[in-house]
Amino acid sequence: MKLLNKSAFTLIELIVYLGIIVSVLLLNLILIKVVKLNNPAETIFWESVDSAWNEMTITSQIYHTGYQVQFWQNRLIFIPSDKRLKRKIISYPTDLQIVQFVSFKVSDDGFVAPRTVHWYSKDGREKYQQKIQLGWSGYRLKKTN
Repeated sequence: MKLLNKSAFTLIELIVYLGIIVSVLLLNLILIKVVKLNNPAETIFWESVDSAWNEMTITSQIYHTGYQVQFWQNRLIFIPSDKRLKRKIISYPTDLQIVQFVSFKVSDDGFVAPRTVHWYSKDGREKYQQKIQLGWSGYRLKKTN
């Protein structure tokens, strides 16, 4: 009987190979988490902005009221037209700033003129672009550097 000389992975080699792939994938996932948590103040700030934006959307639809949104002196302020509703104020993280005063109105039907808000780091480089959409679609945030 003649034995054929076939080259293939043995079971041990296959397990080692899969172990290496799994460890590389886990390392990659861990690095992604570390990069996202690089600046927790910014993460908390953007989560707060999302929450306030959603709250503005819901209360506007319930109470049929517009809002004034102002980016002013290291604060983002949501001011409802209905005086019974409270203002929402969110402070910027220390490493984010806006070069110019930005203010816009959101009507009670959700209309807002499209615009882009540019966020800069303390060294003057643009860090984020916040593109505000028409209607209640909200905004899109794009990291630029």
